[in-house]
Parts: sequence; C-alpha cells; structure tokens
Amino acid sequence: ISIDGEYGLAMRIEKTPQYPFAITLGAIQENATELIEEVGFKMGLDMKAAGIHLNLAPCSDVNTNPENPVIGYRSFGTNPQQVAELSLAMYQGMKKAGIGACLKHFPGHGDTKTDSHLGLPVIQKTKDELEQEELLPFLFGIDHDVEMIMVGHLAAPALSGGKEVAASISREIITDLLKTEMGFNGIVISDALNMKAVANLFPEPGQLEWQAFHAGNDILCFTDHVKEGIEKIAEHASEEEIDAVFEKI
Repeated sequence: ISIDGEYGLAMRIEKTPQYPFAITLGAIQENATELIEEVGFKMGLDMKAAGIHLNLAPCSDVNTNPENPVIGYRSFGTNPQQVAELSLAMYQGMKKAGIGACLKHFPGHGDTKTDSHLGLPVIQKTKDELEQEELLPFLFGIDHDVEMIMVGHLAAPALSGGKEVAASISREIITDLLKTEMGFNGIVISDALNMKAVANLFPEPGQLEWQAFHAGNDILCFTDHVKEGIEKIAEHASEEEIDAVFEKI
C-alpha cells in the first residue's frame, strides 16, 4: 500500500497529521538535514501506524521555474546541492521509520511550465545543463544507496535522442541513462499512468503499460488498465525480464 504523502498523511487523508511543506523545510538555516530527517522519521511512523508500506516522496525536483504550476512548494529549494542533501535526509528519515520511500520526479520536474497531470512538459536544456541541475539530486541519491526512484511524465529531448517523449515511457531515459549510465540498480516506479501527459497517447488498453514496462519501470503506478496491461506485458516481454523485475521487488 502506497501513498503520496510528501507532507505526511494529510496530503491524501483528512484529519491526520500535517508537516511543513518542503519549501518551508528548505528554508531552515541551522541543522537542516538532522531536522528534516526527524520530520521524515515522524511521518514514516504515522504511515506505519496506518498500515502504509511505501511513501512516494520526497520530491528531488529543483525549484528553478517560478511559473511551474505543479512543483513549487513541493521542492526543497532552488539550489541543486541543497535539494540533493535535504531530499536524501527526508528519504533516510522515512527509511529509519521502517517504510519505503523514493526520490521523484526523475529526470527533474522543477524547470517546467506545464502540469503533467494535464499535458506533457518539455525541458529544453542540454545534457550538460541537466547534469548540473536536474540530475544532480538523483545522482547524489544513487551515490547514497537510495533504493527507489520515480520517473516523471516530462520530456527532456537532450536525454532521449531529440524526441519529445515522456521520460516515464522512454527506454533511453530509464534503461540507458538512469540504470546504465548513472548506475541505478534499485526499483524504478512510474508516475501515475492515469495522468494526461501519457494516458491519452495510447488508445488501446494495455499499450501504455507495456511501453512503461519496456522503458524500464519495475512498478507501474495507478494504471487504468491493470488486466490488459498484464496481458500485453506477458505477450511482449521475455520471462527473464519479468522474473528479473519480480525478484527485484
């Protein structure tokens, strides 16, 4: 059982404990990493008490675009290194409480103007620029043994051979970049597959789920077509691929 609980259970469940938003925590001047780890720990205990196993948080997005309609207060700040350290602290606090957590939204949803619940955001930056900003917190997390990363529905043509394709269904971005080049061997989870950035691309039920699996996602989040997705993956993927993902989870 998983939840989007970036500021605690209250993000999804009424009348439950709410903690400060990431943007507020990011403004702490002294002992920020220790205090944010403590917040993550307390949040994790709440979730454990509620029977939740996995928190799909924190955001490792760098808040560099003031016109961003969907990240904003969910980010720890505008400095990539600070975001890297504080999101890792939050992640480690939740792990300490005994629940799973993940860094999101790879390769970085901060510098976008489109809400991926409604359409496909595109980041027009070079790979060098992305490495210095968007990708830095994720690489930092990988270097510190983070076990799960969520891939967002945003396009970064510099990372996908010039194509404007959502990272969540791009084999170049998940398998070639995240897993092979950046060396991540943990669990990759997609952002919710019912979001408009990808949900409207494939009229045939099951096709989106297969594309997301083929791209390299190990867990497919919030799909509208579970049965058809399973059938399509079983039809197209090898037993070795399916077994590898199953064993990893």
